[in-house]
Amino acid sequence: MAKVLVATGTSQNKMNKVVDILQSGLAAKGVTAEIVAENIYETNVEEVNPDVIVLVGVNKLETDIPTIDGVPFITGVGTDGVIDQVIAHIS
Repeated sequence: MAKVLVATGTSQNKMNKVVDILQSGLAAKGVTAEIVAENIYETNVEEVNPDVIVLVGVNKLETDIPTIDGVPFITGVGTDGVIDQVIAHIS
């Protein structure tokens, strides 16, 4: 199963909001993935080993893994586009 890392530098509530919106959006398009949510300042990307990273906040990650801007999940503008980008990386 594909794995998505949601990495945020924001509150736990905002992190959970991003995960919920992403899970719902993927499910609506018939796509399943394991979603792992972690604090951007504490995560070990190599340990999580995701297929794609949805990042909310300043990019402090040094990795070759595809990284997508997750700010639309907070603003509510452009979430479908982000979900489509995630699907493109995990399909």
